Amino acid sequence: MNVTTPQQQAAYLSGLWHRLSAQHIALGCSCSMSGISVTLEDFERDIADYLWAESERLGQTEVVAFLLAPGPIASQDKAVRGILDRLQSAQVSEAVAQWLLPRMTKTIESYAELHGPAPDAILRGGSGAWRKAYRD
Repeated sequence: MNVTTPQQQAAYLSGLWHRLSAQHIALGCSCSMSGISVTLEDFERDIADYLWAESERLGQTEVVAFLLAPGPIASQDKAVRGILDRLQSAQVSEAVAQWLLPRMTKTIESYAELHGPAPDAILRGGSGAWRKAYRD
């Protein structure tokens, strides 16, 4: 997708994240290991917590303040959606958007490749994906 502004990139990521979430809910999909069921929402705080820790580690104080503006990460419901919604507003600084968007793009697109609607998404369970992976 060709996007020209940080707000457009945030809108693209927000749409992708919402589609992935709806797919997991609608299809009853859960990624599980040893009987533990994990949904997309379970990853939201983990992703936000990673972004917060990384911004603190790298001294990105403006990013830290942006991430914690709604409150502690642990208390933020749907943290990734909230971050993306706020990134779509014109009130976010260019520095914050430029730091967060590449990291969020990599994370969300990686998740989509593994779990998303793409026909070759291995963990989607498509027979074509499993057959291809098995033969390679």
